[in-house]
Amino acid sequence: MNSINGKARDLLSLKLLLPLSQLRQVVGPLRRAVQTAYCEGLRFRWQASRWQPEQKREWVLRRLRQTARRACRETQYYRQVFDAIGFDPQADFSFEDFARLPVLEREDVQRAGNELISTAVPAGQLRKDATGGSTGTPTEVWLGPEEAGWRESGIEYFMQRIGAKSGTRIGALWGHHLDPVGSTKLRDRYHEFVTNRRWFDCFRLSPEVFDRYHRELEDWRPACLLAYAGALGHFAEHLSERGHRPNYPTRSLVTGAEKLMPHHRELIESVFGRPVHERYGSRDAGGIGFQTDPARSLDYEIDWTNVLIEPETEEPEAQGTGSGILVTKLHADGMPMLRYRVGDAGRFPAGSKPGHPAFALEEVVGRLMDRVWLRDGRWIHAIQLPHLMKDYPVREFMLTQHSDYSVTVQIAPKAGFEAGSQQQIENTLRANLPGLSLSFELVEQVPRTKANKWRPVTSFVDQTLVCSTSSGKDSE
Repeated sequence: MNSINGKARDLLSLKLLLPLSQLRQVVGPLRRAVQTAYCEGLRFRWQASRWQPEQKREWVLRRLRQTARRACRETQYYRQVFDAIGFDPQADFSFEDFARLPVLEREDVQRAGNELISTAVPAGQLRKDATGGSTGTPTEVWLGPEEAGWRESGIEYFMQRIGAKSGTRIGALWGHHLDPVGSTKLRDRYHEFVTNRRWFDCFRLSPEVFDRYHRELEDWRPACLLAYAGALGHFAEHLSERGHRPNYPTRSLVTGAEKLMPHHRELIESVFGRPVHERYGSRDAGGIGFQTDPARSLDYEIDWTNVLIEPETEEPEAQGTGSGILVTKLHADGMPMLRYRVGDAGRFPAGSKPGHPAFALEEVVGRLMDRVWLRDGRWIHAIQLPHLMKDYPVREFMLTQHSDYSVTVQIAPKAGFEAGSQQQIENTLRANLPGLSLSFELVEQVPRTKANKWRPVTSFVDQTLVCSTSSGKDSE
């Protein structure tokens, strides 16, 4: 009976509620432009889904020229940047020419303020968004109707490809503006009902909460479970310890917000018996990539119709940590952003070059700044630490490096953790972090960022001093 009711509810959203909602948005003047861009973006992605790489490159270059010309025409910031370096956006420039443009830093966006906002989009049509501020001051960006519609349709396009289109049952183990505990906004509740989506708060978790979520999801049986990577990993651990074998989701799982660790992927797929698709994006740049076929490849397919992704350097950085990821938004009508450093490092396909679009990303390594610095200028990237900890009974951990290079290691143990376990972890970390003072704390749960994300490493070492010291040694 629950299965029949669920399918009927899916049909209600797919065939009636969502079409009515979309019609209302077209009639309403504030959402009409967004909905138009949404439909255009979804239609074009499906149309271009079978294009060959060269056809994609040609389209991206044409679109990139339009984007640069719009940025020059509509913002004071880019007129000044182009004049300063002698870049003519009216010329039919190449990807190599585009690579001459300076990288746009978060600090540049913060300093530019209104000079980076388009003068062509009415203020009433701009929507403010911001990063979580986990690395400092939040970066505010402004979206116009075109970018908002293309962003939304990008999410829908990839979800449709894995059988989780809007209107089907989707459970979200997420942190969201809709707080399941405190929100009373009728608009939020209405949207949740129309889209056939239920929110499961990932900010306040406990064994009792996980048990309650499991019972509700068993009864509801969503097609897809969308979740913070770390929260889903802990949920899978809880279900595995209880011996549960869920009958949900019926199709797939999608993770985001945090990097999905390999041991969590393996456990999640074992417990739920469904593929895990990892998606990659950011609040300031929108959706960037999606793992469409994780059984075949864990590469991210780039949403190339909406964003141009390029490596900052042609050669990967030392120690196999990849290159900085630069993003150019191709439909940013409210705030143009060209060659924007999102702050992440990634491994690009062989032959990828600065200024040229990449249509796949082999791996998102993590935040560029998430590293433990050694006194001689070398460093250990955060992505290496889970591999060091994977053989120990540790639920989660965090390393905080202080300005004097000392490191505090917080460990949340799980069943089987003993005094000998801590000693083995200490020996492993001391061997990999030579010359650093280490202290250890056992905790129930490691702290999260303001956006409730897990960061395995936070360093407060002044990296400008590290770089200058390292350069000085090289010069000697």
